[in-house]
Amino acid sequence: MSKTTTLIKTIKLPHTNDGKITIVNINEPYGEFSTPVTSIGISLDDSDPEWIVHIPIAKIDELIAALQEAKKVCEQSDTGYHLHDELGADTGGGGA
Repeated sequence: MSKTTTLIKTIKLPHTNDGKITIVNINEPYGEFSTPVTSIGISLDDSDPEWIVHIPIAKIDELIAALQEAKKVCEQSDTGYHLHDELGADTGGGGA
């Protein structure tokens, strides 16, 4: 068997016109007998991904737990940034 990819999902990247997060499973990503990975690619526009990370399938549950923890920590700390604050701005994306 040779390297094969299966598209899992494409997610729109916030705050971009055509940016996206692409999730793909890859069998034999590094050649024969290599273990499968999930590839996460991020594109800022409608081109090939600028950033790509390969996650071993065996580590996905651990990664999800870490991402959920990162989200929890972010939600509990006030960084001064609040999602969609710009909608209430006098200029830019919002205003009455």
